[in-house]
This record gives sequence, structure tokens and C-alpha cells, in this order.
Amino acid sequence: MITTRSTCIIVAVLCIATSATYMSSASAAGSWTQIAKFSGSGGKPEDTPSFTTHGGKVRVAFNVQPNSSGPVPFLATMYPKGSPVTPNELHRTQCIDCKGSQADELGVVRAGSYYLHVITSRPWTLSVEEAK
Repeated sequence: MITTRSTCIIVAVLCIATSATYMSSASAAGSWTQIAKFSGSGGKPEDTPSFTTHGGKVRVAFNVQPNSSGPVPFLATMYPKGSPVTPNELHRTQCIDCKGSQADELGVVRAGSYYLHVITSRPWTLSVEEAK
């Protein structure tokens, strides 16, 4: 299981999003190593290939291509490899209006294999990083 801040546990898709998303890697303390990188075209839900964590602090850094017609919401939910997409995700990363690079610290994640279920309407890139 993942230990997260109480504001990151089971929040509605477009509610309290700014409290679950922490801005830019510059504000994060310490050094991070990328363990996986993914991208998608948006427009439909997408599952990333699985990735493996080694036990320790993990964060998700992402960027969504801007949209001139209004806010661009982003949602990535994390599940153990092989588990179906359900309301019981391990962690939820989201923002209502993604502008620029975003980073969300997940806290300490148990060693194991996971995947992300990503929903957004625009092209996106995402990396999973572990603290050194």
C-alpha cells in the first residue's frame, strides 16, 4: 500500500485538485531518478505499461499540451500490475487546469510493479521518479 497525505485519498475527479498536485520539480527537496517515462495522445483513457518501484519515495511528474479553448484536466490513477481499473486506486494524481510541468509526490511506495490509468483530452507526457 501507499502512504499519502490525507488530501490525496479518494477525492472527486475535478474537486480539490490543486491540493493533490504539487508544482514543479524545483519545489521538491532532494534528487530524483526517473524509473519510467510514458506519453499519450489524450482523448481516451490510456493505461501505461507497468513499471517497477524499489521501495521509497516516489513522485509523478507530468505535462499536458495546452488547449486554447479552456482548462485541460488531467487524472492519473495508480494500480498494482494486473489489477483492474476500479474506484480503489492506490493513488490519484490530478489537476483541473494543467499549465506547465507538474509534480505530485506519492510518498513512500512499497517495492512492486504498478501501472497508471491516464485520462485527459490532450497529448501528455509523464515520468515516474524515485528519490535517491
